[in-house]
Amino acid sequence: MSDLVKMKLTFPRGKQQPGEIVDVPADEVHRWKGFAEQVKDTPKAATDKNPTTGSVQQKAAGK
Repeated sequence: MSDLVKMKLTFPRGKQQPGEIVDVPADEVHRWKGFAEQVKDTPKAATDKNPTTGSVQQKAAGK
């Protein structure tokens, strides 16, 4: 069983257009090089933490 990797298209491939997110089997990622780049989920988690950090800093500055 292979895992799926989310990739964002950077070049048209068939009917799919750049910017679309596609699920690619992990063992076929090498075939998508030049057509897509891997999407990482961690930046979303980091942006979720930033507003909290920002509000903590604002409270500290207000004291």
